[in-house]
Amino acid sequence: MRRKIVRDEGVHRLFRARHELCRQREFKTAFHGQEKAILEGFWHMARQPSHKEKTLRAFRAYVELLDTAEWLKNEVRAPLASFDLTINEFRLLELLYREGAQFVPDLARKRMTHRQRIDESVERLRKRGWVGRKAVKLPPVEFARAHLAKSMRDKPREGRRVSVVGLTRRGKKFFGDVLPTHSKLVKAFLRVLNGTEQESLARMCRKLREGDVMRFVKELTMEEVDR
Repeated sequence: MRRKIVRDEGVHRLFRARHELCRQREFKTAFHGQEKAILEGFWHMARQPSHKEKTLRAFRAYVELLDTAEWLKNEVRAPLASFDLTINEFRLLELLYREGAQFVPDLARKRMTHRQRIDESVERLRKRGWVGRKAVKLPPVEFARAHLAKSMRDKPREGRRVSVVGLTRRGKKFFGDVLPTHSKLVKAFLRVLNGTEQESLARMCRKLREGDVMRFVKELTMEEVDR
């Protein structure tokens, strides 16, 4: 009886040893297939990319950004056209709806475009009754008398005339109806990103627009020499 128990224990130990050996071999086989990729990943992390690689990386990001902007514009162009709006006109209405009446030069600066393009968009929207335009005279800028030319010191000074653009009552109602529908569409497009990714995307876009003058100049003046 004792011999049988010892023999059974020996069989169990042998079985466990063979099972452990097979498990180790399976793990080694699975790891071997990933070993090369893991080592390459560590190698790329350990070394610094060359100037050429940095340039290619930046250019790929630039192309992806342009392609994404063009894709998104193409996707929203038709829905906006159903409201008889272009993308530029929608952006102008959204700015006036959010911030109220604006001077034309301020609109051009905030929309990062020429004043002539703002004038053209405002005129088209004015004909549809969605915006109003009014010329106002700004108060003259105060200067010390000594800073003025002698011929101008005794003459009354006038401020310059500028145009103020704002939404009409009809325009506010129209855009109030358009905005929820368009916002729903934009939300659907961005559902591929989670909330954190959407906030990161907005933050990176703002950072890119703000720029870094010192880094910009340094990059332009740097002599690229790869070792």
